[in-house]
Amino acid sequence: MGMVQRRKPNVGGRWGRTCVMLTAVWGHFLWGGVGVPVAGAQSLPATTVWGEPTCGVPLRERQEKDRWRRASLKSREAVNLYDGWVRRHRQRLQRCRRETWPEIQGVWLRVYPNDWQPGVLEDVLDRIVNRGYNRVFVEVFYDGRVLLPVARNPTPWRSVFAEAVQRGEMPAEADLWAKTVRLARERGLSVYGWSFTLNFGYGYGERNDRQGVLARNGRGETTLVRSRLDPQQAGGGRAFYLDPTEAEHLFVDPYNDQGRADLAQAVTELLKANPDGMVFDYVRYSRTGVEADGRRRRVEDLWIFGDASRAVWRSRPNAAAWDTAVEHAYQGVLDFVAAVSRPVQQRGLPIGTVFFPEGNRRGQGWVDGRLQPWDRFAAAWERHPMTYALCEDGQCVANQVGEVLRQSAPKTLVCPVLAGTWGQSFRGHASFERRMRLIREQYPQVRCVSHFVYAWMEPESDRRRKAGLQRGDE
Repeated sequence: MGMVQRRKPNVGGRWGRTCVMLTAVWGHFLWGGVGVPVAGAQSLPATTVWGEPTCGVPLRERQEKDRWRRASLKSREAVNLYDGWVRRHRQRLQRCRRETWPEIQGVWLRVYPNDWQPGVLEDVLDRIVNRGYNRVFVEVFYDGRVLLPVARNPTPWRSVFAEAVQRGEMPAEADLWAKTVRLARERGLSVYGWSFTLNFGYGYGERNDRQGVLARNGRGETTLVRSRLDPQQAGGGRAFYLDPTEAEHLFVDPYNDQGRADLAQAVTELLKANPDGMVFDYVRYSRTGVEADGRRRRVEDLWIFGDASRAVWRSRPNAAAWDTAVEHAYQGVLDFVAAVSRPVQQRGLPIGTVFFPEGNRRGQGWVDGRLQPWDRFAAAWERHPMTYALCEDGQCVANQVGEVLRQSAPKTLVCPVLAGTWGQSFRGHASFERRMRLIREQYPQVRCVSHFVYAWMEPESDRRRKAGLQRGDE
């Protein structure tokens, strides 16, 4: 989805704590100009609206379970009572989802270092179950950070927890990703890792030994050519805490073997937590440098001039330059995602791709600036289209779902991603209830729908956790 972002307490006392309240929760959803704004602390919904989620848990039971969750942190007897509620709600969820459309209802989640504190992550996952979700997509590689323990991170990227470990807030061995998988499964949730793909993050470009991996256009520029980030403020891992836009994202050359190996290594390490599957976002090129209509029309504006990409391009037939260049760009995306997802395939786990339905558009002499050939992805891979179109009645979203279904094989799982929240319109998006009703009526073969994002449904939970203020006994 490329789906949402930004971060937590920082690298330096007051500045870091200030950044917590000002930075964006889901920055990368600015890309594409499809109507999903940055969901920063000030743009979250003011309050939680329950709405009418399918398979939701009644209020009294939610309250009772939460009471015993908090008590379980202090009383051994309460642990058994809380576990009983968790078990009953797991069974209820599994039964309800078997009988209720959609069969799979997922939600997208970012975890924070604060979630390592006793009882905090349990609260988050309980809230997810309470709303009838049976799948959670957890960000595991995003904005140049990986959700790996500091003590077990052989990748070129910093751990999400690097600064929290430096401050003594969690041990270097802490594996919040593995803990999320374990606790989610106890509650009847399947867990997918959600990974960026060609977007490697600002910090990757600071490495002298990785300069040849970066994507470049015909003028030798990287995708940071229009970045507004001050290297003095963004360097040394601090970019993770800033408020990026598409111009601040660093994309790599999909033909470069080093880039493929780096991400494949990260995926291999993340799979040690034994998730139920992986989805890959940003399976495309940067929109940096597109024309006003979001299209590209000149070969030199394509991000295919890295050394590895040019070497492969020179070895291919020299037909009409434009068509050859576009096909070369498309093939790079296809080859890259196939390479980095291979560790998932070898484990026999589901692979999914996140994409914009419009990202594969192409016409005479032009191509969508993202060059996202999702219609060519393997039919066995799940397709998670970000159906974020804006219209009052939600029909435009149903239309996007229909278009993806038409371009997908019948056996391919299509799981539309809807942005917004329950019970109310938000940021121009109709309520989940309204859009899901339209999808069910018009495309009943859809059996999976996911919602972006937990932070928009539970804004106070997200605010406090991001700020490092949430306690499990609250």
